[in-house]
Amino acid sequence: KNQMTKKTLIVGSGFMGTSIALASKSDDISCVEKDSDYLDALKNLNLYKNLYKDINEVNEDFDLIIICSRQKQTLDHIFNFSKKFPTAVITDISSSKEFLIDKNLPRNFISSHPICGSHKTGPKNAEINLFRNKEVILIKGAKQELVDSIKQFWEFLGARTTELNLDEHNRIYAYLSHFPHYLSFIYREILEESNIDFDKYSGESLKEILRLSDSDKNLWDEIFSDNKSNIDSLKEKIKKKLS
Repeated sequence: KNQMTKKTLIVGSGFMGTSIALASKSDDISCVEKDSDYLDALKNLNLYKNLYKDINEVNEDFDLIIICSRQKQTLDHIFNFSKKFPTAVITDISSSKEFLIDKNLPRNFISSHPICGSHKTGPKNAEINLFRNKEVILIKGAKQELVDSIKQFWEFLGARTTELNLDEHNRIYAYLSHFPHYLSFIYREILEESNIDFDKYSGESLKEILRLSDSDKNLWDEIFSDNKSNIDSLKEKIKKKLS
């Protein structure tokens, strides 16, 4: 089936999940979302064929399932949805992949990481063109038919795809994404403890550094914890450069 005819299920329709749904322009897309505020917003968007609150409510089959939940829930979702839908292609969009190491992952699962996002949250802020000309990393190790299917999906949304092994992915994104966010959160904490009115006295350069710390702190704490070894290694390198 090409992307236009795939029945798709989004698991967790916040900013990223809803952006995927908008970009897919599908008439046959449903979602599982338990957050009542998000559900109200999604009803108003009139985007999904069916809205489910729980996996047990889902009473139809799907070709493609995209898990866009919080990282700490993702592993359970991978196993639960693959068990219920053994013929579907299942992917996630987690930013760090350490939690997948040494897990006996289902044969119908392939891990993805779209390199895009926003400090904004929730379905109301979703962007239809979020994935256009962006990179999506696919984690090596899945069967070729899964790779081909998920590549077709992301490319349909306008993205490019690259395959990396899991360790390489985690090391690269510690450098390019996770540590910059980590630094921004810590720097904001230090400034808030400094008794300096930084909103009044700072210029645009400081705002650029602090912009990353406008992101969802709980979500990023999960990422920092998951990719801790790579972040710690980078901290040691920085200490040496500073000495």
